[in-house]
Amino acid sequence: MPFLLLYVVLIALGHRDAMEGDEGRYFMFAQHLAEGFYSPREGLNLWNGPGYPLVLVPFVWLQTPLLWAVLLNAVFQYASLVMLYKSLRLLVSNKLSLIFSLIWAFYYVAYKELAWLYTEPLSSCLIACFLFYFIRSFLSVARKKDTWIAGGLIGYLALTKVIFGYVILIMLLGLLAARLLRREEWVKKSFLIWLIALLVNFPYLIYTFQLTGKPFYWANSGGMSFYWASTPVEAEFGDWNDDHFTAYCGYDPNQPCNAAQFAVHHQADYDSIFQLQGVARDEAFRQKAWQNIRQHPVKYVKNCVANAGRLFFGLPFSYHYFRMAQLMRIPAGALVFFLFVFAFVSSFFYRGQHKNILLILVVCLCLFLGATLVVSAYQRMLTVMVPLILLLSAVYLDHWLQRLRSSSN
Repeated sequence: MPFLLLYVVLIALGHRDAMEGDEGRYFMFAQHLAEGFYSPREGLNLWNGPGYPLVLVPFVWLQTPLLWAVLLNAVFQYASLVMLYKSLRLLVSNKLSLIFSLIWAFYYVAYKELAWLYTEPLSSCLIACFLFYFIRSFLSVARKKDTWIAGGLIGYLALTKVIFGYVILIMLLGLLAARLLRREEWVKKSFLIWLIALLVNFPYLIYTFQLTGKPFYWANSGGMSFYWASTPVEAEFGDWNDDHFTAYCGYDPNQPCNAAQFAVHHQADYDSIFQLQGVARDEAFRQKAWQNIRQHPVKYVKNCVANAGRLFFGLPFSYHYFRMAQLMRIPAGALVFFLFVFAFVSSFFYRGQHKNILLILVVCLCLFLGATLVVSAYQRMLTVMVPLILLLSAVYLDHWLQRLRSSSN
């Protein structure tokens, strides 16, 4: 309970009545949903999925102060902590469960988004709840509804973070192939969970198909992100920017705006691409990105490496002065990076009782990271998967400790 209080205090200290960044867009979509539609009537806009805007709809209806909606982040973050602990207790000792839960509780990189109308607290809550029901669905205490709840949670996560929609599709294809080759119960149950997740998305996917004519179309924001990740300019690192090149301007009065430096290399592309609308614009960004990659493949690989740096450590950024706040992100990122490498390597040696359960989770984690690294990536994108990294690390650490104890005896 002290952590719930901590999160509330952090929100109270960091909250601003004026919305910034992505906050206005999530609230706009919530207003649309409250009025009975999603994409604006005057033009296509599917920049993000409806998962978080749906959560905000009651606050729009009730016309509450903005702080009320933001305080919900404290509940989500606290619930993610509780559910991570409960998930760990299904697999490891109480001592390890407490240690790795506390790592998540003090993961201060996630604190920044608590005071904003951002999706990270909700997403972290969804992944932690998913882990609990997913793991329990394979244990002797499993109930039939565990499978359905797990599928529903990961499905709603895809509506909140659309990149998980593509993770769901790939997982389904892989498990379908495994189902044809192996008739084991864990394969069947895993396939059912991911199938339920896709079915949860079907109403939204039918809606986007009606608007775009494209199947499995979660958002039209991927093209622009892919474009920035493919930049061939040596002084740039594949980080995202907006249509005015001012994404980094205004946050720090001591930092000069770098929009003019981006415009030198990208204004012509934007002038051409922004003559198009909706899906056509998204496709134009994708085509330009593929062109950049074909012409500059080595530079794209460098950008992907830079993406990994931003994902785990919060840097580098193009035309950007270093700030002390960025230095603070490195220790937490280094710990998560070490735990990820430890978990990934350990997965090849693990022969424990829950090998198949963990294999599914490792594949899910790798698919998420792979899909994230090929577009523009930021450290807050990794936040949603930190509970999963911690859970895998705890189980594999427990496995190694048991082997050490057995060998010493």
